[in-house]
Amino acid sequence: MIENDRPFSRSILATALLLLNLTHYSYSQCLVSKDRSGSVITICKWYLPSNGLLINRPDKSQSQTTVVYTGSPYLSYPIYEDGLLEYQSNNQKVPCKIAFNLATNQVFCRLENDSSELAIFPDIFTVGTKRFINKSDLSGKRAYYMVLYAGRSKVLLQTKIILKTTERRPYEMGDLNDGSYINQERYFIELDDGSLRAVRLSKKSVLKALGGFNSQTLSMFKGNKITVWQMVKTVAEYDGFS
Repeated sequence: MIENDRPFSRSILATALLLLNLTHYSYSQCLVSKDRSGSVITICKWYLPSNGLLINRPDKSQSQTTVVYTGSPYLSYPIYEDGLLEYQSNNQKVPCKIAFNLATNQVFCRLENDSSELAIFPDIFTVGTKRFINKSDLSGKRAYYMVLYAGRSKVLLQTKIILKTTERRPYEMGDLNDGSYINQERYFIELDDGSLRAVRLSKKSVLKALGGFNSQTLSMFKGNKITVWQMVKTVAEYDGFS
C-alpha cells in the first residue's frame, strides 16, 4: 500500500496503535460465503454437548454441528474492503483492509500480504464511500455511526445486526437455514453543541430534534413521513445551507 507516495509498512500501524489494546481475532468457527443462488450466508461449526447448548470450545465427548444462517453480521461481502483508519490523538491515518462486524460493533484490520486479523478501535474509519465515527450512544456506551451528513450538525445512522434463529421442523419446506441476520437501523441528529438526539423518519420527530425549527424544505412535502434525503436536506437548511 502507498500513502503520501511512500511505501506503507507495519511499523506505521504500530505507531498509530500504540495507545490501543490489540487482540488477534480469528473467525475460524464461521465462514461467510455465497450459496448457489448468490445469496450471502454464514456457515458456523459448533460443538453440541449433552445439554443441547451450542458452544465453540470442543472436548472429546462432543460432536460437531454445522449451522447455516442467511446473511452475515458484517458490513459488506467480501467482508474485507480497502479502507482508512483515523486516530485523532496523533492525527494519524492508516490504510488497511477493514471488516466491520455490525453484530459486535467491532472493527478488524488486515495489512497487505498478512493474514493476521487485528481487533482495533479507531476514532474514525472509512470503507469505500462510507465514513464511520466512534462516539458515546444515549446510554453512554461507545458505538460506531455512519455519517450521512456533516456540517455544523450531523446526521448519523447506527446499524445493528441481530441473529434471529429458526427452529427446524421435520419435512418443512422453504428456507432450511438455521436463522437469519436482521438489520436494525436508527437515525440520530447531532447538534453543534455535541448533543445526540434519536429521530424517526417523520417531520414531527426531526423538527422536534431541531428545536421546533421552521423548515421550508419540509413544508414542501405533504404528510408526516419523510425520506432520509429530506431529513439530510432539512438539517443542512438548519445549518444555514440552502
